[in-house]
Amino acid sequence: MKITNHHKGPIGLPDGTVLPPGVPTPVATWDSVKNNAVVKGWLDGKIISVGGASAATSPLPAAPSLVGSDLLPSHVQLVDDTTVPLGHIVQHAHSASGLSIEDWNNLDSEAREALLAASVQQLTIEAEAKKGEGTTSTPPTTGSQKPDAAAVKDALIARAKALGIAAKATWGVPKLQEAIAAAEAKKGEG
Repeated sequence: MKITNHHKGPIGLPDGTVLPPGVPTPVATWDSVKNNAVVKGWLDGKIISVGGASAATSPLPAAPSLVGSDLLPSHVQLVDDTTVPLGHIVQHAHSASGLSIEDWNNLDSEAREALLAASVQQLTIEAEAKKGEGTTSTPPTTGSQKPDAAAVKDALIARAKALGIAAKATWGVPKLQEAIAAAEAKKGEG
C-alpha cells in the first residue's frame, strides 16, 4: 500500500518506515500500522493519506523508504519525558552509517539493530546534555504518542539477549543501554 505524507517534513511510522513529504511511499506493513492510534489520528487529520497520486500528477518520483526496527517501539524514551519517534532514530542511524538506502535496507537485522541501538545511545547522551543546559533537542511527546515504558524495556532486554548479555528484568533502562553499548563496542573490536 502506498501512503502519502502531506506534512512539510518527514514522518516516521511505527514500523520505522519514513514517509518523505509529498511522495507516495510503499508501506509493506500497512495492515498492522494502520491500526496504531497515532496513525489513525494522522489519517483523520489528513496529514497522511492512503494511496498515492498517479505518476502523471505526482510532483516527485517515489523515493525508497528505510527499513526500521524489529525490536524498538514506535517512540523511544531518551530521558525523563523526552521521546523521539522511531523514524527519527532510523534517519539518525542511517545518516551516521554513511550507507546508501539500498545498502541500509540490505543489512542483516542484527547489524541494523546494532546501529539503531547506537543511535538511541547517542540521542540519549545529547538529550541528557541538553537537559543539563535547561533545553531539549526534541520536544517531549504527549498523550497517545508516549511509548509504553515496558515496551521500551522489553526491546532493550531483547537486544541485550541477542548480544549474549544475561540481562535481567530488574535492570533499569540506563543499565540495559550501558550493557548493550559495552557489548557492541567489544563486538566491534573482535
